[in-house]
Parts: sequence; structure tokens; C-alpha cells
Amino acid sequence: MASIKFSNTTSVTAATSINVPLGGSPNPGDLVLVFLLTGNEIVTHQPGWASEFTAAPNPWFKLEGLRTPDAATLSGWYHTWNASDSGSSVTFTFIPAPTLGIGDKDIPNTDALATAIVLDGTSSTAVLEHNIYGTSQDLVSGTIFPPNTHVPAEQLKKPAALAFHVAAASGAAAAILDSDGLSSEVSSGGLTTPNSTLSINVYQRPSSPAGYRPTFSLQGLTSPASIMIEAVSVSDNQPQIYNPPYIEEGPMADNRMMFRYRLNRFFTVLNNGGVFTAVRYQSTDQIAAATQVFTNNQPISATDRASIIASGVGGDFLATS
Repeated sequence: MASIKFSNTTSVTAATSINVPLGGSPNPGDLVLVFLLTGNEIVTHQPGWASEFTAAPNPWFKLEGLRTPDAATLSGWYHTWNASDSGSSVTFTFIPAPTLGIGDKDIPNTDALATAIVLDGTSSTAVLEHNIYGTSQDLVSGTIFPPNTHVPAEQLKKPAALAFHVAAASGAAAAILDSDGLSSEVSSGGLTTPNSTLSINVYQRPSSPAGYRPTFSLQGLTSPASIMIEAVSVSDNQPQIYNPPYIEEGPMADNRMMFRYRLNRFFTVLNNGGVFTAVRYQSTDQIAAATQVFTNNQPISATDRASIIASGVGGDFLATS
């Protein structure tokens, strides 16, 4: 059964990075989730981020994200710890927007909250579903909606071993409570600075049924707040697919609209007699000589999953049921 080994929320102010504790070094196979709320739209790079100008692949995968009208941003990240990982914390880096002097918005740093959850990997736990929901306008208790406004979370369609709902608020201090009483709080945190008022609450629901969707109640709002809710479920001891490590390449297209967007390009993982390597542009001879060839979205057996984790080659897993 999927279980939480560690959860914690940490914060930084006017920073260009955030160091997120993991409660000691996770074991290979443990699933690490990080939910990150920033006070503006600054670019975030995950731990071990590699640009298209390096040969190294990216070790962390990104869940869906959302931005509020005031530009606060909620994003989710996941990574299955493997033999090449070490340390008791991870660092997410914020990339300041350059000062161009031509009317662009200059973003030197950001306030941020981050919640880390480490799941025991003994049961081969992997992400099953994820989606995100946000209000189309700011909410004020008793004004736009009645007092103790109810905000429905996004629905999770499949039954899961464990479901998480991350409720984040920007613009005003707010208590975000699960008014249905169907889930329990994992971690929470708040931050008020001259530039940001941020709060984050994470709730869990073990053995969540298909169609699970809690309702959250906003309390204590004294000024408008934007609400973002990210839903993530995990499954254990179930069929999974494997996505090898990847690299981000850009631009997506040769036009102004797509110039800053990137595409994820997956490596191919080759197993040559128990030696795993992540390669790109491999020859047909290399593929033919390999003991096994792993490409993206490929069904993976429990034995091969364990071998990939033990090799430290990277990539990650998604549950399919």
C-alpha cells in the first residue's frame, strides 16, 4: 500500500532558488513529489536541469501547472529516486528575466512555497493521474460568493491507492479547508511579504474511489485571492509505462509565438548485458546489438523497473491503472 515517508513545506523570500528538504536521503524506488508555488511567473528549473547544449538528460518530470491573474504560479514535479541520486534535499532554481530596457517585465527573483512528499517505493508506487483547476476570477468571502465559499476540486477519474489535492492561494491569507471531511491534511504553509501573500495546503485521501473530488472551503478572506488546485493520484503494484530521461529543445517553431516554447525529446535507453545507457541518435547496429531497447511510453515489467532504478540511468514511471 502506498504510504508517506515524509512531508514538509518550506519557504523563501526574494530568492533565486529554493532548497527543499526530503527528510533524509530517499531510498531508490521512493517517489518524490514537489508542489511549488511562486509569487510571480519567473522561470523554474528542476533539480539537475540540463539545457539542449549539454549531453545530460533531465531527471525530474513536470506535472501540469497553472498561473493566476496576478501571475503567481503553481507547478508540480515528480521523480523516482534511483541509484545515481544522493542527498537529503533538492534545489529548484529560479531564472531571472533579463533587464532588456525595451519594455519587457524584469523579474529578478520570487517569493516561493514548496511542499515535498516522499512516498515509500516498496510497493512500486507511481503517478497515476494529474490535473489542475483554478478560479477564473479572484474570490472574496461574502462578495462574489457567499461566506465560506465552496470551491470544487478537479475530479480524479480512476480509483487510486492515494490521492493528493494541493490547494494554493495567492493575493490574500486564506484558510483552505476540505469541507467534505473526506481527506486529511498532509502539510501546509503560508508566506506574507511586501510582494506576495501565498498559502498552500496539501490533503491526502487513501484508497480514493473513481470520480473522487473533494470540496474546499475558503475562510478568513479579507481581500481578493486567486485559488489554484492541483490533483495528483498514485497507484502501487499496478501496470506501469516507462518514460526514459529527456532533454528540452527549443524553439518549438520558427515564429514569435512559439519561439520561447520547448519540446521534450526523449533519450533511448539501451541495456547491453546489464549495462544501461541513455543515448540519442543511435545507429541501427547499436539497437540490434542491445539486449533490450526502451523507448518512451513503453510498458515495463516489475523486473525491468527494478533494474532501471538500480542502474541509475534515469527516466520515470507512470501507472496505467
